[in-house]
Amino acid sequence: MQRLLAITATALTLTLSGCATLSESQCLANDWQTVGYRDGISGTQSSQLLKHQNACVKHGVVPDRTAYLAGWEQGVEQYCQPDNGFNAGERGAGYSNVCPAQLKDSFYEAYQEGRKLYLADSEINNLSRSISQKEYRLKQVKAQIASTEARLVDDATPAIQRRELLETTKDLAREQGQLEAEIQGLTVDVALKTERLQQMRRTLAYAGYD
Repeated sequence: MQRLLAITATALTLTLSGCATLSESQCLANDWQTVGYRDGISGTQSSQLLKHQNACVKHGVVPDRTAYLAGWEQGVEQYCQPDNGFNAGERGAGYSNVCPAQLKDSFYEAYQEGRKLYLADSEINNLSRSISQKEYRLKQVKAQIASTEARLVDDATPAIQRRELLETTKDLAREQGQLEAEIQGLTVDVALKTERLQQMRRTLAYAGYD
């Protein structure tokens, strides 16, 4: 029991240390304006200071809130530019509601434009994965058809089994036809959506997003 408790305590310690936002040396450096600036320019909420406080208190360091917020506000002002909003949307990042009022609208508008590209690209990727899955199944079906047809023409196959194999072959042939039609439809869909995505990119580039 004591061994189990010791292992649990060790695991908890490792987990907590793994969650620390700052190292001991960073805490002791006491450069809270730079820490705040780093968080701000990455689009992190100012509430991150509480996590830094938890990381540093065990080292006997209390964050300078005023310095941190001064740096954070400088960082956020640089982060909240339309280009950053667009890039965040395009890579599928969540919307970070950190921007001051005078920058919020332009940042969010650009974020939404980038997210349109992300969603369009994700849809194409999903369709492509579906095609790959169906192609894999089609390959299996063709192999099964070849196997059943070989058994059908085998003189050693009993008559009653031939009837079962014939029904199986018919079912597989129907599935093959359905898969081929679905693959063809999805392939056309991917081509159309890819062209639409490229047009969206050209339009956005013309509007100043790239």
